[in-house]
Amino acid sequence: MRIRHLRGVRISNVFLVDGGPGDRFLVDTGHWSERATLVLALRRAGLWPSDLTGVLLTHRHSDHAGNARWLRERFGVRVYAHRADAEILEGREPVPHMERGEGSFLAGVLAQFENRWPARVPVDRALDDGDTIGSLEVHWVPGHTEGSVFFRHDRTRSLLSGDTLLTAIPPLVVRAGLALPYPTFTRDMKLARASIRAFHERAIDYDALLPGHGAPLMKDARKVFGEFLDKQGILDT
Repeated sequence: MRIRHLRGVRISNVFLVDGGPGDRFLVDTGHWSERATLVLALRRAGLWPSDLTGVLLTHRHSDHAGNARWLRERFGVRVYAHRADAEILEGREPVPHMERGEGSFLAGVLAQFENRWPARVPVDRALDDGDTIGSLEVHWVPGHTEGSVFFRHDRTRSLLSGDTLLTAIPPLVVRAGLALPYPTFTRDMKLARASIRAFHERAIDYDALLPGHGAPLMKDARKVFGEFLDKQGILDT
């Protein structure tokens, strides 16, 4: 079993959780504009999209779910997302409108792109908190989106955190640094902070953090982020 960062896909991180045939999952799919890059990255890993068991979405935003529909329609790859995001991805609930708010001008521009071209895809299985899929545990951390999740892989002591915990500074995410979800792109910042706190207080162990943006943090990630969250006031009693 290994988890591979598919390098070359730049707008958001895509990870391959590979336990062999029947247990190969992409965690997120990147933006639709990087479709060819995604396929090339898979080929470098020795796989074709049809070799995948499924796609696991950390959340519904188009930079993470943008290729899910194409993979499903073209190659029959099953799609998994939390129930709350699945309702929006499938069009059963309206896509919430992003507002710039306190964010930068650039964040406002990016928000308009998301408003205009949200990801849409049928979800083959709606996930709930506490589920397992393949070798991954599902931990619901709503706030960034209604159905944001962490995927935890026990064997490698890894936490795949989507955009709920980052190692690059939004909105451009080109500068390294620990970060929380960016307000412009976050449905409910207060809820996101509460979800992060609740997860941390459960003392769930992980050593590596594999974020939606930024470089993977491969050692002492829970300790490092615990100190960061304390400085952010999230762990205050």
